Amino acid sequence: MQWLTDEPIGSATAAVRPGNVAELVRLADFASARGVPLYVRGGGSSVTGASIPSGGVVVDTASLDQILDLDETNRTVTVQAGVKLSALESKLNEKRLTLSQFPQSFELATVGGFVSTLGTGQYSTLYGGIEDSVLRLEVVLPTGEVIWTRKRGAPRSSVGPDLSRLFLGAEGAFGIVSAAELKVRRLPGHVWKAAFSFPDFAAAVNAARGLLELDVRPAVCRAYNELESQFQFDEKKSALLLVYHFRSEGVLKAVRGEVAALLEEGSTPADPGLVDAWLEKRFNFREQMDSMKKLGYAVETMEVAARWSRLLELYYEAVDALGGVPGVGGVGAHVSHLYDQGACLYFTVLFQPKEETYRIMWDRMAKVAKSHDATISHHHGVGMLKMVYAKDEVPLQVLARIKQAVDPNRTMSPGRLYGGGAGARPAQTS
Repeated sequence: MQWLTDEPIGSATAAVRPGNVAELVRLADFASARGVPLYVRGGGSSVTGASIPSGGVVVDTASLDQILDLDETNRTVTVQAGVKLSALESKLNEKRLTLSQFPQSFELATVGGFVSTLGTGQYSTLYGGIEDSVLRLEVVLPTGEVIWTRKRGAPRSSVGPDLSRLFLGAEGAFGIVSAAELKVRRLPGHVWKAAFSFPDFAAAVNAARGLLELDVRPAVCRAYNELESQFQFDEKKSALLLVYHFRSEGVLKAVRGEVAALLEEGSTPADPGLVDAWLEKRFNFREQMDSMKKLGYAVETMEVAARWSRLLELYYEAVDALGGVPGVGGVGAHVSHLYDQGACLYFTVLFQPKEETYRIMWDRMAKVAKSHDATISHHHGVGMLKMVYAKDEVPLQVLARIKQAVDPNRTMSPGRLYGGGAGARPAQTS
């Protein structure tokens, strides 16, 4: 893959940090009138280059960091786009509330960035992704208009399409998310943590799927292949980690019995301390990357999602395809997010930091994903890295028409999402 740009990747004419929505409106109006590209930056935690500018102006939302309203009765919170997820969660916890969105980038990610990349957290099996938390959005359009995607605060409405979905995952291409009204929940009264060992990864994955048949879903269910289990927990067998949330102690006891009955064949109970170990270090990705760097390796993560009927076949093919790339030192994997229809396979690849190796890795993973009707991006978004693969997953011609309608001067993240307009234009090379 090769990036073709009008200006060097990462260059910008200026960087601005609006202090309020009015200043953001003035900036959008100024840019639209003069054809100046705007690239929005949230917490800077994207692994796909979503906020990297290709000329124009970087819009840093860090100063839009206010919690505007917390409605405990109706369990909603309204926040500006620059509020960090970690800061919001801390404030909610003071009221015994939670947003329940915990991505690995939790300490860095902002609400606006999380919304704009259609992110999801580690507790999504029970609570869903950010799309399940959004009630409505405030958006500054390329014209400088400010809209709420819903004018009223009802819990659900069928008055026309849900316009919030237009901006969820759009990565700033159709407008800048300036605020969001989100659903919040009560913190659980009881938490149960459990771990199990399986002879192989397939057995652990099938057990994870079986848990979805119970009346209560796990908040977290992670099944690790042998290599990643060894690296993460010093366990030679595949590990299955569970976290359950309950309000009722009686329900907790019943579910523990159900889970034990389901998993008693084919697994061995493991130390629940494995869950605590994971919880303690789950956000320490920089530390993990630095440790691999000392060994001469870089770390890349690839999160694909497929239906259950294709998941394990995809896993085996991906491990073979990635493991066969010259310079790749190991391929770890775990199932990280579960759905009735399928799951996310999260691969961690150790490789010698060479551009050619990196390019081949991604092209091979994209080929495997396509052959199994899987998405190349479960929750990391598109950015610059995955634009070249987007044409195989979404009707880009429709996105181009929407872009023309809402942003005729192509000033909002031009060249992103669907590859049209000024700025970065990805092209695949042989």
